[in-house]
Amino acid sequence: MSGLRLRSLVGAREIIIEIQRLPPTEQAEVIQFAYRLDAERMLSGKELAALAQRMIDTVDPVEKLRIREELTRGFHGGSSHA
Repeated sequence: MSGLRLRSLVGAREIIIEIQRLPPTEQAEVIQFAYRLDAERMLSGKELAALAQRMIDTVDPVEKLRIREELTRGFHGGSSHA
């Protein structure tokens, strides 16, 4: 089935409702998964451009460094140390 992706019959809203019903320990697992997923995701060109503009606009050197790391992670996906 290469190239074929089946669409889920469950929407985001239903998933969120189910997560809210989980006990706190299982909610924590879901949150950790979401953070990992976000950290591994490559950003779109539009998202990268917006981050680059924020880095140019900020005068705070700590914020510049944080945005630079976010740009690198978003460009490469995951926790690349390029």
